Amino acid sequence: MKKYIERLAWGTDAGFYRLIPHEVLHPATETDVQAILARAHKEGTHITFRAAGTSLSGQAISDSLLVVCGKKWEAYTIGEKAKTITLQCGIVGQRVNEILRPYGKYFSPDPASIKAAMVGGIVMNNASGMCCGVHANSYRVLQSVRIILPDGTILDTGDQKSRAAFAMSHPKFLRKIEELRDKTRKNATLTELIRRKYSIKNVTGLTILPFVEYDDPFDIIAHLMVGSEGTLAFLSHITVNTADICPFTASDLLLFPTTKSACEAITEMKSTGMLSAAEFFDRKAMLTVEKDFPELRGLPEDAGAVLIRIDATTQEELDHKEHILQGVLSSYQLCEKAEFTSDSTITSKWWAMRSGIFPAVGGTREIGTTCLIEDIAFPIEYLAQATLDLQRLFREHNYPDAVIYGHALEGNYHFILNQHFDSPAAIEQYDHMMRAVVDLVVDKYHGSLKAEHGTGRNMAPFVEREWGKEAFQLMKEVKQLFDPNNIFNPGVIFNDDPKCHISNLKPLPQCHPLIDRCIECGFCEVNCVTCGFALSSRQRIVVQREISRLQQTHEDDARLNQLIKEFRYLGNTTCAGDGLCSTSCPIKINTGELIHVIREREINQSRMAQSIGTFAANHLSGIETTLGIGLRLVAAAHWLLGDKLMSSIAKGLHYGTGQLIPLWTPAMPRATRRPKTNSKPTH
Repeated sequence: MKKYIERLAWGTDAGFYRLIPHEVLHPATETDVQAILARAHKEGTHITFRAAGTSLSGQAISDSLLVVCGKKWEAYTIGEKAKTITLQCGIVGQRVNEILRPYGKYFSPDPASIKAAMVGGIVMNNASGMCCGVHANSYRVLQSVRIILPDGTILDTGDQKSRAAFAMSHPKFLRKIEELRDKTRKNATLTELIRRKYSIKNVTGLTILPFVEYDDPFDIIAHLMVGSEGTLAFLSHITVNTADICPFTASDLLLFPTTKSACEAITEMKSTGMLSAAEFFDRKAMLTVEKDFPELRGLPEDAGAVLIRIDATTQEELDHKEHILQGVLSSYQLCEKAEFTSDSTITSKWWAMRSGIFPAVGGTREIGTTCLIEDIAFPIEYLAQATLDLQRLFREHNYPDAVIYGHALEGNYHFILNQHFDSPAAIEQYDHMMRAVVDLVVDKYHGSLKAEHGTGRNMAPFVEREWGKEAFQLMKEVKQLFDPNNIFNPGVIFNDDPKCHISNLKPLPQCHPLIDRCIECGFCEVNCVTCGFALSSRQRIVVQREISRLQQTHEDDARLNQLIKEFRYLGNTTCAGDGLCSTSCPIKINTGELIHVIREREINQSRMAQSIGTFAANHLSGIETTLGIGLRLVAAAHWLLGDKLMSSIAKGLHYGTGQLIPLWTPAMPRATRRPKTNSKPTH
C-alpha cells in the first residue's frame, strides 16, 4: 500500500505518537516476510511489525516499512489435552480463550485490551493484566517460539530439526548467547539486580531475565522475544502452556474513605495469598464511570475503590478464601460492608467497567487534548506511600485531573493524563512531569518505569536510567547480536534522542461531536465488517480527523483533496453503517453514524442527487416495476450468453460508463413476483 490515505490509516496505533510509513505491507506467509527482509537489506530500509495496533506507547508506528501481520495470521493448533496451544501472531487474545473454553482452559496473559489485542502484540509487549501478574504472563507460560531473524533465517525453538539446522548455520550466534549467559551469572551484582527487578512487573528495555533463569541457549532465545517489541525478530508462532479455568469465583467492589486505607488493605490482603486480582481506582477514575455505577456516587474526595476477585476449584475453597479476606477487611473502615458475590450479571459489569477505564477517561477529556497512559510498578510494601506521592506529583505539575488506577495487587499502576501538545509550554510541562515520575519510581522506590505496556517511545530515553550501565549494555549486546544493522523497529527501546518522548506527537483535532471522544484504541475493529478490506472504523476516524486538520491549517490542499477523493470509496461507500463497531467500543462511539452524516452532507451538496432522491420517493411503484423488468432482461441475457461472456460484457459496461452501471455478477438476484393477497378482510 502506497496511497497516502492507506499509509495514514494503517500507520496509526493507540498511542499518542504518529509516524507515516513509507509503505504498508500485508504478508500472508513466512516466505513473504523473508522477501520483505531481503528487500529491506537491499534498500537499507527499516521494518516495524504490527498486529492489532493497540500499542499505547508508539511501538507499532513507522516512517519506513510497516508490516501488518493480523488477519492472515490466525492459525492455531491445540496440544494434547489442551495443555498447550500453538498460535500464530495475528489471532486475537479473546478468540484464544473462546477456543480453549470447551477444554476448561484459558490463555493466562490478560491485558485489558484482550478483546482486540493480538497474540503477537501481547507477547512482544509482555502485556499482562489483572490476574496473571508475574507468575502467569507471556514469559512464564511460553514454551517455544517460531521466529524469523533479520537475516531471513527461520528458527523454531520447539523443533529439534530446526535447532540442529540453526546450530550448523549460526554457531557464533549460539556461542554469543552462551557467553552473555555466563558473563551475566559471574556478575553477582548484576544477577541480583535482574532477579530483584523482575520480582515485580517490569518490561522496561529488553527482557534479560532468561540469562539467569535458563541454561539452554534456545530457551534463552525464545524468552528474549517476550517484551522485545519487534526489535529482535519477527514472531510467527508461539507455543504456550494453558491454564485451568477455576469453576468457582467471587468478586466484590470495596469502597474505602481514603486512598491510603485502600492501598494498605491491598497490601495486607496480598500477604494472605487468597486474592487472584485487586484493581485500584482513585476518586477521579471513579468519576468517569459513576453514571453507570450509583454505588460510586457521593464518596469522599480522597476515596479509593478496590475491585477484588477470588478463584477456587471447590465451593469450600472459595468460602475459606472469603472468610480469610473478610477477617482482614474487618479491621478497616469501609463506605459499604464487604459482600462477595458470584452473580455473573453483577461481576461481569464490574470487570467490564475496569477494562474500559482508559477509553472512558479518554472520552471525558477536553476536545483538542491527547489522552495518554503510562504504567509503572512499585514494590508492594511501598504501595500506599508511593500512591500518595504520585498524587502529589500530579498536583505539583498542574495535572489536577490525572487518573490513577490499575493492578494494585502487583503494585502496578496506570496513570492517565489529558495533555495539550499545542504549544512549547505544554510540551515542556509534560516533559518535566515525566522526568519527575522517573525520579520518583527509579530513585525513591526502585520500581519499574514500564510494567506491562512495553517500553515504547515514551520511556526509551530512560531505560539506562532505570537499569544502570551494565544491564543496559547487556541489552545493547543482545540487540547487536540479533539485528546488527538495526533494521527492526528503530527508536523503540533503543533511542539516542533524549527528547524522543516528546517528538512525533499525534494530533487529535476537533472533527465531529460523534467521534471527538475517540482515542483510537482500536477496540472497535474486531466488529468492523470492512476491517482489512477497506478502512476500519478506527481508520475512518483517523482519516476524517486528518481531513479536518488540513481544512483548518490549509497546509497542503492537494493532499486534502486527495484524501477526500480516496475516502469516498475506502471510507464512505464501503462502510456498512450498521454500528457494530460501537458494540465493542467502551464509550459506544458509532462510526457508522458519522458516515451517515457524511453521506447526507454529500447528497445535500449535490442537486442531481437531491433530484434523483425526490423523483425516487415520488415514483417508487414505477421504479420497482422497472427494476423487475430490468432484472428479468438481465437474467434472460445471462441464460443466453452464459457466465463468461456475460461477465465480460458487464465489466465493459461497468467500467466503460465510469462505474455508473452497477457491476453484474452471477450472484445478481432475479426478479420475483409479488404474491397475490386476499383483498377481502378475514375474521
